[in-house]
Amino acid sequence: MRKPFPLSLACFMLLATLLTGCDDAARRVYEMGLDLEKSRAGLVENQQETSDGIQWHLLTSEGNINRPVVLLVHGFGGDSGNWLRFVGALRDDFYFVVPDLPGHGQSTRDITLNYRMAAQSRRLLGLMDALGVDKFHVAGNSMGGAITLSMARQAPDRVMSMGLIDSAGLTRQTPEFRALMGDTDTNPLIPRTPDDFTTTLEWAMEDPPYMPEFFVDIMGQEKASNAAVAQTIFEQLGSDPGMNLEGTGKLASVTTPALIVWGQKDRLLGIDNVAVFLEELPNARSAILDDIGHVPMAEAPEKTADLFRTFWQETGPPNDQESP
Repeated sequence: MRKPFPLSLACFMLLATLLTGCDDAARRVYEMGLDLEKSRAGLVENQQETSDGIQWHLLTSEGNINRPVVLLVHGFGGDSGNWLRFVGALRDDFYFVVPDLPGHGQSTRDITLNYRMAAQSRRLLGLMDALGVDKFHVAGNSMGGAITLSMARQAPDRVMSMGLIDSAGLTRQTPEFRALMGDTDTNPLIPRTPDDFTTTLEWAMEDPPYMPEFFVDIMGQEKASNAAVAQTIFEQLGSDPGMNLEGTGKLASVTTPALIVWGQKDRLLGIDNVAVFLEELPNARSAILDDIGHVPMAEAPEKTADLFRTFWQETGPPNDQESP
């Protein structure tokens, strides 16, 4: 069942209807809608350059860092906007850092960069250094989960807990997705036209939040404009050891507390990943969300937030760092 669209955003939809045929007006309404969602989540936009030359676009909680810090890492083809309603359910309890990964969104997008898990992890640790944050929780979705695992391996003294949401790392694809990738050169996760983005959403989500058609069209335009970089990233992932950790013994040494959350109807990464994660990670627990796909924090933000609120309150001391 599709979730109801907020009344205030419905007003934006009406405005867009009145301005039908004007692409600039649709774009303005789209941006107003995103700004409203960010405001509801208590997030503000920031830019940060790190010593490695990466220009980061990120969302951070309003005010000083006076609550436990949580870093949220989106998946392949995603961006910081994937987390807005999840953060909105937790805005009073934690301080959030929500970046666009390099190669995604409005952060540096360079076809020549190394986008493998270890490299992205080092960049994120550098970002947290630049923000003056020492210890923090990390949660990642899909590819972002594999990055989370890499961060915990690189900096176990800094990462207080791991959230693995339909996570790569073992990367056991569903038979359906594996068959599709074997039979065609078309990758549904890399939209090359705005219309392709509808197919991307169908693969990624079982129960997507409602979005008006012009929102989907504008998002599709943005994703299609990054297709060349996305293709480069996807090709690198195929040979990345950080995406193929099963049976290597590398997870046995990761003692950081982990919460594995999985959408039962994930069409991309099978639910059989959960049992293997529980077997190979020494300090992990899990939760399965029925009738949810690959992106639980967007499809079921309140349910996913409730799971993580409890987990983060139980793991790690409060982070009393002040804003630099």
